[in-house]
Amino acid sequence: MKSFSLFFSLFSMAAAAGTSPPAYLSNGLPSGYTIGDITWKGNITNGGPEMSFTGPSFRDIEAQILQANPNFTWPDQNTTDSVPFSEKKQDFLTCDLANFWWAVKYRIQDGINYLKGKTGRCYIEAGPKVCSRISCSYHSAIFWCNDNDAPLWIDCNLWSQYTQNIVDQCSVDNPSQDVKGQQFDSDNWNIIVGYSDC
Repeated sequence: MKSFSLFFSLFSMAAAAGTSPPAYLSNGLPSGYTIGDITWKGNITNGGPEMSFTGPSFRDIEAQILQANPNFTWPDQNTTDSVPFSEKKQDFLTCDLANFWWAVKYRIQDGINYLKGKTGRCYIEAGPKVCSRISCSYHSAIFWCNDNDAPLWIDCNLWSQYTQNIVDQCSVDNPSQDVKGQQFDSDNWNIIVGYSDC
């Protein structure tokens, strides 16, 4: 009887954590979405000119910045102002993403903490449904997606703030602490949190 109870408990935990994601979600995005690069523009030397770097993720861009200026550091997170409320144009947020798989909450929180304080402007190619995977670890990704038919520049600081909204509102209280969700902006772009093969 005890053995059956233990088995049932373990089975229930596994079911709560979810099964493996479908094969077609290897990059985390359903059919119809494409993944492209990010471009970052900003200053990497005091008083120097703005420079641009392009890569498949923000960590790749940061590596390029440090190669160009090994002494570069980001501003302290505690002294970096968040984007003023007047510049945010948050639209609706949904946690009901039928075609997206789950990420792990604390891995996404790690991504948020990494992205905080990343100053500068960020660029994405024209959409619709064109996304950049700005952060990903242990199959838990943060995507930035453009649904405009023109390229887009935004303040990079918005990434962490919109992603935090998703974590705060869409986390599931189960053994694996799953989370997935999508925060839209009225300028026709959005942040998606969910599974990706990384």
